[in-house]
Amino acid sequence: MGEKYFIGVDIGGTNVESAIFTPDGTIVASREFSTQDFVDSGVLEELARQTKEMAEEKNIRWNEISAVGIGAPGIIDPARGIVFNAPNLKWKDYQLKEEAEALLDVPVYIDNDVNTGLLGEVYYGAAKGKDNVLLFMIGTSIGAGMMVNGQIYRGAHWASGEVGHMISDPEAASGGFAPIRDGYGFLSSKMGGVAIAHHYQEAKRLEGGYSEEQLRDIKTSDVFSLADQGDKLANGIIREGIVHMGMAIVNAAALLNPQVIVLGGGVALSGQWFIGKIRSMLDEFVPCPTELVLAGLEDQSAIYGALALCQLMHKEKVEAGKC
Repeated sequence: MGEKYFIGVDIGGTNVESAIFTPDGTIVASREFSTQDFVDSGVLEELARQTKEMAEEKNIRWNEISAVGIGAPGIIDPARGIVFNAPNLKWKDYQLKEEAEALLDVPVYIDNDVNTGLLGEVYYGAAKGKDNVLLFMIGTSIGAGMMVNGQIYRGAHWASGEVGHMISDPEAASGGFAPIRDGYGFLSSKMGGVAIAHHYQEAKRLEGGYSEEQLRDIKTSDVFSLADQGDKLANGIIREGIVHMGMAIVNAAALLNPQVIVLGGGVALSGQWFIGKIRSMLDEFVPCPTELVLAGLEDQSAIYGALALCQLMHKEKVEAGKC
């Protein structure tokens, strides 16, 4: 029998990433595919195909895979392995653990992708060794993971950290709010990958002179690039989003008093745009000093967290089996 391996998976609204890890956290191989291309035909089926192909390419026998950890979007009961609602994947009361284990034929452990991002930063990243941590994951939408006294806090219905539904505008609280996408809350409609691109596209649509195809091709990364080049519209949209994001972070910090707040996710890769502003807001409005850092693992927090989940849960299972 050769070395044992783990597979970490990050199922996002935009892409699905998977990696084969050695037990010490070294990536042996990795893959990525577009989530939306397989929403109708089967995301898990494509994941199973690619992970098995990846292992074969590295001459890793499938019986050398100890377990798979999956971070997925939506409201999740990790103990039962059920995704109650993940709009981006059209999953409703979806038996993710059961389906994944049937396809992969190894133990599978699942959690919300923001919680796996939190685990990644606590065990491998910028929050290593901390017991009270708040992670804001700014990706396709916005979510938060909370570790309180060394334990992930999940809430009464596994829905803690749904900060994308925070309101940072009194008009929205008065009923004047329409989400930019079904299932999105106010904050996710102001900041995040979909929101930034959406608001820029809508502004350009009003200006006229652009085809629908040209507008659809505008991505969030393009908006940040345009802002760097001095585009006033792009700059204004990003700065408005930062203010809303900062208000949410300040409120969460005042409530939870974490040791450190970590900003992760794809949009946080452009953190030089907003970390200074949000630090200033924390210094001004939060009564206790609060450290704010960018994710140490950049956009790989969730996939390393899937590894950590795998290691933690599989160890627990192995130890239980010895009793």
